[in-house]
Amino acid sequence: MNITGTTLNGYKILDFIDSGGFGSVYKAVKNGDEYAIKIFREDYVLKEFREKGEENRIKQEIEIMKSVNHPYLIRYVDDFKETLLSVPSYFLVMEYAKGKTLRKLMSENAINESQAIDIFQKILEGIKALHNIRGDEEDKGIIHRDLKPENIIVNGNGDLKIIDYGISKVIDYTSITSTGNVMGSPPYMSPEQITDSKHIDKRSDLYTLGVILYEMLTQKLPYEFHSLPELYDKIKNDHPIPPRRWKPLMNNKVENVILKLLEKSPYKRFTKVALITDAMQSEEIKLTEKVYDLTPKFYLRLWNEKSVLQTFVERNKNKLYVEFPANFQKQQKNLLTLINTPQFEKIIDPATMRLAYPAQQDKKGLQELSYAPPKFQFITPDYLQDNKKKQEYVKQVIDEQFKLGADILVSPYHYIHNTNVPATQRRNPVAEWFDLDIKLLKESIDYKASVREYDNKQLYAGICLNGDSLLDNRHTTDLLNMFSAFDCDGYFIYVDCIDNTTNTATLYHYIRTLVELQKSTNKPVIAGRLNSLGLGLLCAGVTAYSSGAARFESFYEDLYKEEVVDAYKMYERYYFPQLLGTISIAKKSPLKLQAIMNELGACNCYYCNGKNYLQMIEAPNNKLHFLENIHNEIESIKSIPQLQRIPYFLRRIEEAINNHRKLPDVFKTSDYQHLLNWKEVFEELNK
Repeated sequence: MNITGTTLNGYKILDFIDSGGFGSVYKAVKNGDEYAIKIFREDYVLKEFREKGEENRIKQEIEIMKSVNHPYLIRYVDDFKETLLSVPSYFLVMEYAKGKTLRKLMSENAINESQAIDIFQKILEGIKALHNIRGDEEDKGIIHRDLKPENIIVNGNGDLKIIDYGISKVIDYTSITSTGNVMGSPPYMSPEQITDSKHIDKRSDLYTLGVILYEMLTQKLPYEFHSLPELYDKIKNDHPIPPRRWKPLMNNKVENVILKLLEKSPYKRFTKVALITDAMQSEEIKLTEKVYDLTPKFYLRLWNEKSVLQTFVERNKNKLYVEFPANFQKQQKNLLTLINTPQFEKIIDPATMRLAYPAQQDKKGLQELSYAPPKFQFITPDYLQDNKKKQEYVKQVIDEQFKLGADILVSPYHYIHNTNVPATQRRNPVAEWFDLDIKLLKESIDYKASVREYDNKQLYAGICLNGDSLLDNRHTTDLLNMFSAFDCDGYFIYVDCIDNTTNTATLYHYIRTLVELQKSTNKPVIAGRLNSLGLGLLCAGVTAYSSGAARFESFYEDLYKEEVVDAYKMYERYYFPQLLGTISIAKKSPLKLQAIMNELGACNCYYCNGKNYLQMIEAPNNKLHFLENIHNEIESIKSIPQLQRIPYFLRRIEEAINNHRKLPDVFKTSDYQHLLNWKEVFEELNK
């Protein structure tokens, strides 16, 4: 229909500009100012407009769009409904941008490389402002969703306007699906936008930026295709054609930026626009704005070790890293006082994981936590279903850690594969726990940002899951995509069950997942509750691991699900670097220790030197011996170049296997099978 010359809501329609699948665009004038008006067909306007009128959430989104004020973003100025020629329609009014579309300029070959980079930098500035319109936080800005050269208008001075952002908010996805249309422009769609266009984040726009830069510099698209199904398949599965094929002299760092933006998995792309700008200006692509300390560290998980630590710090003046469970605060007051001195860096484990099991009812320290559930209740997704309750829970957990002197705050976390809540036909508890912990992390990030006292604290995402789940590559990729998107400072990860019985496949995928998370974010990963395998993780590239001095060497669900007999009461444990592990020694008959020392030699560390084997094994000497040796090993790893660390650990494994074999009367092959597994895994990691 031709509406040129008509006046609608004070806007006189001057000229037809363009049309698309959802409506038409006209040039209009009001009070001497020129505007562009996008008219949506009634059948594409969201149901909320039709049924709720002005009181709907989409209207609120439009008001936010109208608050956008940036020189490279088109201004939305008005919106209204009108019946036009008996057809109910919705009108969105924006400033009129003079110039040519980027598509037109490219078709005219009017852009050289220098101009393309300049235009791209301005697009970056505009998208950065759009993404951060409601604060520099994930999921609080506006995602464009339909970036393409047609939606970028460049004027004669080289300045530009990005148009049509937020338009998807007024489109009815149901109508799109029913008519066979796709929300987005196919060549510029990210893999996740093709798979599920409703649930994307800002990194989808970043993928599209990569396509636009690729096209500006090469006059080609990243994929050659002859049909939409072929294009969609290539976007989801094929590597893009290297832009250097079309432009051999392309700047290498620019090509690296393009290829990083075109990664299939969002977690492998840049996390935000500002990092693209950094990468364009530097010789190496930066992965994060903040610079984190990624040197290898060991965190001692504490349990009644006040006298041990006091003795140890008399000689060791270096900073010590410790993990203190919040539920020990009353029974270990003196230990807590000791570690609240400058020599210690502390993580306060909030023990939220334990509150998800009925056994916590019998633990006084857990019940006394401010965020513990009432008597006869325990934490479940249903218990924290109400959002206000989630926010109060987060506040109490974070505040408690701060009160106890935490240097690193940890978001509340629970075991995602909790078997205490059974799966039924109507519910998937793994998904429910995962959704809950993600929401608690988001709330933790928001809460920390709202409290000025916490400005100098780091916040780590607490993650706890089942090791076998990482065998599913799709699950692992989803996990990496999700957690890499958040503005946290690191990751504190417990996995059930990584110990000496773990098979090689689970072990390999566990290590690879942790390394990939740290590598893709450049944020520290701390692996919780590991035995000497933790040294291997440090060599593979993970920042830190935690363990107890004589217990807590692995996490497994039954520790919290039921009361476990404390086998440690019958044994003392002694660390042998030559065996790459801690050996249990029967208190009543410590002949095993004597046999090992006769073959491998007695320890001559500061705490064991001059003592007989009975004195060496006794507490607190065995714990001091452990700390002395572990910290020496950490220092050794720090001194080795990164590329040589896995070969170093493989040599340590070989040495440990040979030493076990020297003691056939003490060790069966099954006693060191885990070392044979480690060897197989680290040889694969070293390829």
